[in-house]
Amino acid sequence: MNRPLRPLRSLIALCLFAGLALTSAACAEPPPPAVSVLGPWTGDEEESFKTVLDQFEKKYGVAYDYQGTTSLRETLLAQVQAGSPPDIAILNSLGELTEYAHGGVLKPLPENVRERSPEPWAPELTVQGRKNTYWTPVKVDLKSVVWHYPGRAPQRGDWCVGVGSEATTGWPGSDWIEDILLQKSGPAVYEEWATGQRSWTSDEVRAAWETWGRLIGSRADAAFGNDFDGNDGKGLLKRSGDGCRREHQGSFIRRLYGEDITYVPTTEAIAELDNDRGAYEVAGDMAALFSDSQGARTLLTFLTGDQARATWARAVPERNRPFFPVSAGTYGDAWANRSVNETLTGAQRLCADASDAMPPGVRGAFYRAVLEFLAAPDDEELLDGLLQQLDDETRRQQELGPPRIPSVCAAPPGGPSLAGQPTGP
Repeated sequence: MNRPLRPLRSLIALCLFAGLALTSAACAEPPPPAVSVLGPWTGDEEESFKTVLDQFEKKYGVAYDYQGTTSLRETLLAQVQAGSPPDIAILNSLGELTEYAHGGVLKPLPENVRERSPEPWAPELTVQGRKNTYWTPVKVDLKSVVWHYPGRAPQRGDWCVGVGSEATTGWPGSDWIEDILLQKSGPAVYEEWATGQRSWTSDEVRAAWETWGRLIGSRADAAFGNDFDGNDGKGLLKRSGDGCRREHQGSFIRRLYGEDITYVPTTEAIAELDNDRGAYEVAGDMAALFSDSQGARTLLTFLTGDQARATWARAVPERNRPFFPVSAGTYGDAWANRSVNETLTGAQRLCADASDAMPPGVRGAFYRAVLEFLAAPDDEELLDGLLQQLDDETRRQQELGPPRIPSVCAAPPGGPSLAGQPTGP
């Protein structure tokens, strides 16, 4: 009489088990949303950066969606205007980041990230009456240097000059003018100009343009026909010594050359710029939060930590090794790598790239003026007109836009004190 109940009991047990399984599945937490990242790196640079992101995903179980583009400004602006910005954007323009911060688009950095975000790369901003830091450098570069191959004096020979760079053509010329102003007139004058407090038509700024025109001389024509990394993508300097023999360029350019490439500070390569201020121009790739999600905050914290930096360094050939605002790990056997790191940490004063700190409208006008100037660097009337146009654009942006970045120069993190050091002319 009882046997017929056994199949029923089995069926009930099976249903209970299935119910528990469904309940367990329903109660399981869904995976966190992927963190979207917009950045400047494509090709092999993108692949090495993704190695860092892969390490983050493995450690925290948070997926990522990286988009690399050479049209960073346009892509980011379109996404912001469409109401769908990335969680994190990485860009070198302090001027653009300043606009986004004052526009209420950026989120303040978490406290633990702010502590790792030194000036001059990440100055504090006052937005709606509150002081905060809104971006952090994930990678930095040294400028104010002249590259050459051993056996060829950096004080002699034709300059390698190329200003082509797709949508940002002209910036290599702006780097020249900025560095000349910094070395001739000092960090105080440089900072006043970079932050919009000194006129483009001032004697100091005009002299920087004139000095550049005189230095490159007949190479002005060649600059128009050359991309900054050479038309073959292998750099402008040639080991054979054919053509130009010295190049004024940032530390990132070493990736195009052999391990024996070397450099000296601009002040040692150009006699009229010699000084003892120990000031260098620098640049960087800054990461900013466009989202306040936990995943974005966790990723930003990870990117500024030692594990991410060590992973990044191992993922690239030695000539591509990234530099960080605070030294991290070994820089290998390449002399240039060790020397750049020593210069970054041992300088008296570091000043952020001035055009990067300017509002985008002024920066673009600066690049265009560089191109016009190269057509006739000896034409004083042309230079008068270009500098006046830049003053006009600066005033227009001041009337239309948010406050400028407050400062662009600082002592290096953990570097020497500025007490008793000359900062002006």
